[in-house]
Amino acid sequence: GKLTPSADFIYGDGLRAGDPAGIIPNGSKLPSYVQVNFGIGQSFDSGALMGLTIRFDVTNVGDKSYAIRDGSGVGVGAPQFGPRRAFFGGIRRAF
Repeated sequence: GKLTPSADFIYGDGLRAGDPAGIIPNGSKLPSYVQVNFGIGQSFDSGALMGLTIRFDVTNVGDKSYAIRDGSGVGVGAPQFGPRRAFFGGIRRAF
């Protein structure tokens, strides 16, 4: 079997937002952010577990709370935030 680690990083420069003074539409922007995700997978090539792959992933490892949009820009409805830390597991069987 093979153990496969994975990592990815998401960078957002901040969407446009309303000007705090209310003079210039979309005259400001939100702060940039980075989200870090890690995962690991194990595949099995022989025996009773042959063809089986299991994996475990963690999204937003640092559990950083960040705004994708704050609801103040032109055409922007409600505020929206990035995902908080989450854990996922999976099992796949190839036949």
